[in-house]
Amino acid sequence: MPQETLILGLNPAWQRLFYVDKFVPGEVHRIEKVEEYASGKGINCGRVLQLLGGNPLLMHFLGSDHGSKIFDEISACGISQAPVWIKEPTRICTTVVSEGDTTELIEPSPVLTENENDDFLQTLNEYWTSTQCVALCGSFPQGFDVGRINALDFAGKRVFVDAIEGIDEWLEKGVELLKINMQEYCKLLTRLGIPQVTSSPQFWKMTATAVLERLPIKNLVITNEDAPVRAFRLVEKKFQGLLLQPPAIELKNDIGAGDSFFAGWLYADGKGLDFEESLVKATAVAVARCEVERPWNLRLERIEELEQELASQVEKIE
Repeated sequence: MPQETLILGLNPAWQRLFYVDKFVPGEVHRIEKVEEYASGKGINCGRVLQLLGGNPLLMHFLGSDHGSKIFDEISACGISQAPVWIKEPTRICTTVVSEGDTTELIEPSPVLTENENDDFLQTLNEYWTSTQCVALCGSFPQGFDVGRINALDFAGKRVFVDAIEGIDEWLEKGVELLKINMQEYCKLLTRLGIPQVTSSPQFWKMTATAVLERLPIKNLVITNEDAPVRAFRLVEKKFQGLLLQPPAIELKNDIGAGDSFFAGWLYADGKGLDFEESLVKATAVAVARCEVERPWNLRLERIEELEQELASQVEKIE
């Protein structure tokens, strides 16, 4: 069995997906189709990782009826869970899909109590010592005591991060991968005081080098919707950068594309793929996800087709 990956998807959501012909604010809409299912970055990542052949253990806060629905759905698909039950209800994410575009309405996350933070730490400690691979996905709920996980012993852990807020101490300890989008990358640069001269042809090399020199990040990846994916690392203090443009496709639904990319990289890492191969695998998974309505409906055969197509299209960033 593949090595278990502990996925900290601490802010899940119950997804409501509305399909309309054309979404116009202020107008009355007749909804053609409604779908509801468990969602959130951790859940999307875990389900795709499982589909690829990985072995996720999903830890999340769950509350009220929607929390119970999420637990039942994830259990039914065979993913191991370590839920922390809370008093406030799990949030709902309502998404309107129209003409290939998505509009998301996300409720505030639940507010955790001190006792619920205690329950979280107790549950996490049951798995922490036996876990070598840890993936942090997304934001924290309100009231989450991030200091409790920052204080954990990270020795011997291989840590992967798809988040931007409250992660500074994780990055300072060293991570295998930081995967963020362009907006989050700009936030990180601002926090580090790194100038953002986006008009400069050397913007990517200069900023990525500065980030990697300041923080012990092995692989830094920035995604930006349908723009090229950029991946960076330092090898013996020498800069390496790659660029890969996802192909044009018939878009069905891009919710969770970044989560699927993250799952693809986790799987590639577990299989021992190199830097470029991991970028190709993860990008293929993300593209295949956008061609189907739900992340876990993607086809492994399609991923293989996309990998073959993308393998020859990786460019070096000089």
